[in-house]
Amino acid sequence: MAHIRRTTRAPRTIAALAAGTAAALALAGCTAGDGGGSTADGPVTLQFWGWVPGLEDAVAEWNGANPDIQVDFFRMTGDDGDKIPAAIDAGTAPDVVQMSSHSLPGHIINNRLTDITEWAGDLEGEFTESSWGTVTFGDSVYAIPQDSGPTGLLYRADIFEQHGIAVPTTWDEYLEAGRALKAAAPEIYLAQFSPNEAGLWIETVWQNGGSFFQIQDDAWQVTVADEASQEVAELWQTLLDEDLVKVVEMWTPEYWAEVNAGTIATINYAAWFPVLLEESAASTAGLWQTAPTPTFGDTASAGESGGSVNVVTANSDHPAEAVEFISWLNASDGGVEHLITGGVFPSATTGLTNASLLQPSEFFGGQVINEVFAEAAERVPGTWTAGPTHDLTTNALKDAFGRVANRQITFAEALDQVQQLTVDELTAMGLDVVS
Repeated sequence: MAHIRRTTRAPRTIAALAAGTAAALALAGCTAGDGGGSTADGPVTLQFWGWVPGLEDAVAEWNGANPDIQVDFFRMTGDDGDKIPAAIDAGTAPDVVQMSSHSLPGHIINNRLTDITEWAGDLEGEFTESSWGTVTFGDSVYAIPQDSGPTGLLYRADIFEQHGIAVPTTWDEYLEAGRALKAAAPEIYLAQFSPNEAGLWIETVWQNGGSFFQIQDDAWQVTVADEASQEVAELWQTLLDEDLVKVVEMWTPEYWAEVNAGTIATINYAAWFPVLLEESAASTAGLWQTAPTPTFGDTASAGESGGSVNVVTANSDHPAEAVEFISWLNASDGGVEHLITGGVFPSATTGLTNASLLQPSEFFGGQVINEVFAEAAERVPGTWTAGPTHDLTTNALKDAFGRVANRQITFAEALDQVQQLTVDELTAMGLDVVS
């Protein structure tokens, strides 16, 4: 299996985000997204929408120390996030909103966000490379990273020990571990293949230095089926063909039944997953351990899945003050402490050594599992580029993987199909696309 490709992030200019549209939107300088750019002469009140548990306490601390910049917090639930685009378009959105990082390009293209480079451009060193890469486009910054999902290998230590199988450190060793497990205990699968969970695929492509999108010469390039993805396809095709993985939809009762029954020996997923595992597989407490994600070759690396950011909407009259607040929330020791207390894995590097993050887990037999994830966060390649069709592309991937699971097509063929569908959709949106 090939070694990880430590590629350099392609230039990601703002013009490329809107290339081919009627007005090209010139997002770096459009007035609607500049947020006015002025600083208030007196006290201001910011409206902030978010969903991290305990943000009320963070806002209260901020308000107590900053009488001139007060924050009103609204807790997002249900479909509140879906209301944001219409609210921005109508001019009624809050100043600051928490949103998924993969949604940024679509909002930028539609001129819904403020370019905050003027106030946030010097914060790059405060965050991990991968999380900062998700909020920057060319020389422009459009959000402050909040939380991320670096990966680790959760494995049933009792199963590995019982059958004398070493914990794999590379994906080649992972395959060998699966073969050894199948020979020793055919009823136990190394992992599951879940067509409905694209995050499991994205994290490994990202780990391998890949991305679904790149920007070249102010045009979009679709890279769903590039070399990095093909290597991941080869890995998963082998796992599936040799019957080393259980095909089961993730998050379903059937999935959790398999996990509780001990028929799935490993789950390679993000730092936010162990809490869900503890909640849904309580009967397996004390049987799990966490190790670094196996690598492509000998270069230490990890993937990432999930992550949210704080943006300043185009409606805000106080972008400077808004950035001051979200910079404190997401990069200061005090702000990050609140995020960790709320149960998220912080994007800020200061959070990776926070004592509250690095606590032993009783469910994992006393292991400090976040030490594994903290090291992983520093090893995620800064190569991932979100694209305007993220949701369409990932949904198409899920559909195609369903056909893979039914042995109708291969992983490689699935990638080719989704690649073409994504190119077609970008073209239909009026965006410039290069091969």
